[in-house]
Amino acid sequence: MSAQSAAAAQSAAASSADYAQVMKSYTADASGDSLAYPVTGTLKDVAYKDTPVGQHGRLSIGKAAGFSAPTVLDEHGQPFQLRGASTHGVQWFPQYINRDAFQSLRDEWGINMVRLALYPREGGYLQGSQAKMDAKIEEAVTAANELGMYVILDWHVLNYNPNEDAAKAEEFFTKYAAKYKNLKNVLYEIDNEPTSTSWYDGSGNDLYTYSKRLTKAIRATGNQSIVICGTNTWSQDVDAVAAKPLSADGLTNVAYTLHFYAGTHYDNIKNKLRTALAAGTPVFVTEFGITDASGWGGIDIANANDWMTLLTRNNISYAAWSLCNKGEGASYLKESTSKTSKWTGSELSTSGIWLVNTSRRIQAMVDGLSQSGGSGSGETPTDPTPDPTSDPTPDPTPDPTPSEPTDPTTPTDPTEPSDPQTTTTGLTVEAKVSSDWGMGANVNVTVSNPSDAMYKGGWKVEFDLAGTITNLWCGKVVSHTGNHYVVSDASWNASIAPKQSTSFGFGVSKTPTSSALPTNLTVNGVAAGASGDSSKVSGSTDSSADSSKDSSKDSSKDSNGQKTSDDQKNDSSDTKPADTKPSDGQSSDGQPSDGQPSDAKPAASALAAEAKVNSNWAVGATVQVVVNNKTDAAHEGGWTVEFDLDGDITNLWNGTIASHKGNHYVITNASWNGTIAAKQNATLGFTMSKSLFASAEPTNVTVR
Repeated sequence: MSAQSAAAAQSAAASSADYAQVMKSYTADASGDSLAYPVTGTLKDVAYKDTPVGQHGRLSIGKAAGFSAPTVLDEHGQPFQLRGASTHGVQWFPQYINRDAFQSLRDEWGINMVRLALYPREGGYLQGSQAKMDAKIEEAVTAANELGMYVILDWHVLNYNPNEDAAKAEEFFTKYAAKYKNLKNVLYEIDNEPTSTSWYDGSGNDLYTYSKRLTKAIRATGNQSIVICGTNTWSQDVDAVAAKPLSADGLTNVAYTLHFYAGTHYDNIKNKLRTALAAGTPVFVTEFGITDASGWGGIDIANANDWMTLLTRNNISYAAWSLCNKGEGASYLKESTSKTSKWTGSELSTSGIWLVNTSRRIQAMVDGLSQSGGSGSGETPTDPTPDPTSDPTPDPTPDPTPSEPTDPTTPTDPTEPSDPQTTTTGLTVEAKVSSDWGMGANVNVTVSNPSDAMYKGGWKVEFDLAGTITNLWCGKVVSHTGNHYVVSDASWNASIAPKQSTSFGFGVSKTPTSSALPTNLTVNGVAAGASGDSSKVSGSTDSSADSSKDSSKDSSKDSNGQKTSDDQKNDSSDTKPADTKPSDGQSSDGQPSDGQPSDAKPAASALAAEAKVNSNWAVGATVQVVVNNKTDAAHEGGWTVEFDLDGDITNLWNGTIASHKGNHYVITNASWNGTIAAKQNATLGFTMSKSLFASAEPTNVTVR
């Protein structure tokens, strides 16, 4: 290596390290209520060399100093984050694909990439809209090329096995990979949200087979641009890729998708991401929203910020859903906004405001690094409005990668009033179903202090539930026996100021005919609705102005509440909760579809169980338990594992918590893994929260 090359390599390494340091210092705190940056609809004259593509050129996937998993690199070998806006279905909202719209996003929103949602079905590319969509692809790529922006061609597979249209997909990507192989700015997303299709099962009809076929077709044209592959369960199961990545077949420049919606997806999906990163899987979030999974309401700014902190600290590129004025909560533009470009701040929705505040701040941070040569914060936002979300942010589970844990942000206790009067009684409680999709639901429980005195001493809520809690936030499960749950405060929300409230929430898996509403609800032993007590249980589902709007184009729904109208997004941003059952009877978290423990339990067997701590980050851990059948005969009838744990399980997969008392857990098989073949095993896993010096290792482990 020449002295000049060595110097360049040393400079690049230093730059990468500086970039990683800055990205890892980021903590998202964006508001969705008020813009922190001016959005006036003004377009700027930017020299091409100063545009995103002009500065970063052709992108690839590779290792970078400071990041555990391979990530997006620019043509100089430096890590680079794509900050994207996803269109809605091109067949429904083609008007937003225009040069001025893209330039508005680039100049005032902090966006450097646009994702084109090209539905094959739903009246899309393979169902009558090919000519219109081909024209829009041409317009989009031309505009992005002129503006120095990146663009993703997204084959928007929705809730089915992409192998069903594999030949047509291969034809599409061969056509466009050949056409744009000399462009530096086009990326290829070969399937958006496949579902009920394993990443790899050896059948030749799995996602691995499809991804290998399509990636080879793209490479056969001479195109070496980044290919992005969808994962199972609406692109949530990115953790499954590590066992069989495409790199094993020599296919490079490949990333894998993870999608989330902040009002529905919490640590259960974040931990899938952490597992994937720890295994060295390159991840790309090609779609997410700050609403619940319906796309209509349930905005959770606090969780959206926690997600964005996790993404940015790991240099994960993203695209937010969606660029349109559809009238749903996930749309960037208010329904009353008719303009298709040059928007002003007053025309943006909560989602649009949050996206601008988030992307502009990251842009400013990275620009500040470039301008300062290694330090600096870039532009300063103007008078940001604090996050309007009243509920405190739950302690986020830190990144399980030991070298780069996500720093948890613990909400502060409410400020005590000047009057020192306190009380330890008088709390009320209310439960409400915020969303229900048949096989699962989200529930919010509010604990209120109606008195004029500060409530002290912690609180405990008990209830019965016709299902199984799959993830819980802002509280702690103290015990779970049968259908009875006891949930306590999370320590930081044990005190409640006068006339104020706190809340916790949870996701539940259940049968379609079961109610998600808790019954026999009490707080500190006082029943909801008791005499003199204003506590109540509400069966109504929360709705925003968007979701309650009577619109003929939204009126067609199937028995599960899924939109079936052609002009609606009938996909996981409508109905893709983390716990919806795939075709194999397993929910996305490995829970049985009926939310109940297996009934069958063998009297005795030659099973053996072994527990192993996979990762430990001081106040939390990920643990794996392997149940082995060492005999020459299949073990049938189900299995049960018991153990003691110096902490609390926050998320569990491939099993069901049958009971939890104190530190003792009883876990049974999921409905689909109760039989273990001869000389084979079944594996369950969980994440846990614990104190700083507590061991994460389960003790007194038994299996039957």
